[in-house]
Amino acid sequence: MDYQFYTTDVFTSKPFNGARIPVFPNADGLSDYQMQLIANETNASDTVFVTDDDDKNTKQLRIFTATKKETKPATHTLIAAAQVLTSLNQLPLDSKTPLFFKNGNAVSEIFVTNDNGKPGVIIQSQITRAVIDRFVPTNDELARMLSLIPADIGFDHHQPLIISCDAPYLIVPIKSYNAIRAARFDTRAWSQSSAPASAAQGILLFSNNTDENSADFHTRLMGPDISIHDDPPVAPVISDFAHYLCQNPRIQKGTHVFAVQRGANEDRRSYLHLEMDNKEEKELTIRIGGSAVMMTESTLSV
Repeated sequence: MDYQFYTTDVFTSKPFNGARIPVFPNADGLSDYQMQLIANETNASDTVFVTDDDDKNTKQLRIFTATKKETKPATHTLIAAAQVLTSLNQLPLDSKTPLFFKNGNAVSEIFVTNDNGKPGVIIQSQITRAVIDRFVPTNDELARMLSLIPADIGFDHHQPLIISCDAPYLIVPIKSYNAIRAARFDTRAWSQSSAPASAAQGILLFSNNTDENSADFHTRLMGPDISIHDDPPVAPVISDFAHYLCQNPRIQKGTHVFAVQRGANEDRRSYLHLEMDNKEEKELTIRIGGSAVMMTESTLSV
């Protein structure tokens, strides 16, 4: 049987930038085993499989990774699905009409702006909670596991923290863009530190030095399960990052808007728009938005 699929570049308005996400808009009939085989073959960070749902303006989503596992939808995969499905008129293109994507018992709400008949900025709104752990490796330990020096760590009252919304991540402020790009994950130093005991899935590095672009922060995700040459999407960790920012005394009550960059300036860059309503409460409402570009249309015979 033939299955059409599309690839999208997410969190960018320029082709050959952002995160490349394949989407199968009509995946009914594919087994779990076949979905995983296809995800292995696409070799993308995530591959999206869409099936119908009985509810209006709603689709079922399943996400498989090239590392042979199924994962929950994150904003980049939701944006990819919304871009493809509204472009194909399988879901309405109306910024006032929410779209819903289901994954098990979880439901994600998405809004797609209409840009002269084409999908524009795509926004996910969510209410999040986080567990915050201040017991983190020392700056010396962090420097060793990142192949940096202790002086590279920390700026503007930002300190390393472990934040957990869906899964715990160690978030580490780095003084410069160049230091983030120079960082190399050291598996041995990681294993000898206190980080594995925290169950942290990886490390999110960030800096407010973005090397001559308009973003507020540059980010990079590293960890024991990430290849040294990979620069994976940071959308799965963006809610953790929002809660992290709220721990800084300079982030006062109110609504804050940030532009977050991922990817080297000479490589595939992503720009995420993060808006958060800091009420200094346990719950934090965040809105994550970005654009996407349809790149390819293909057919796979299974």
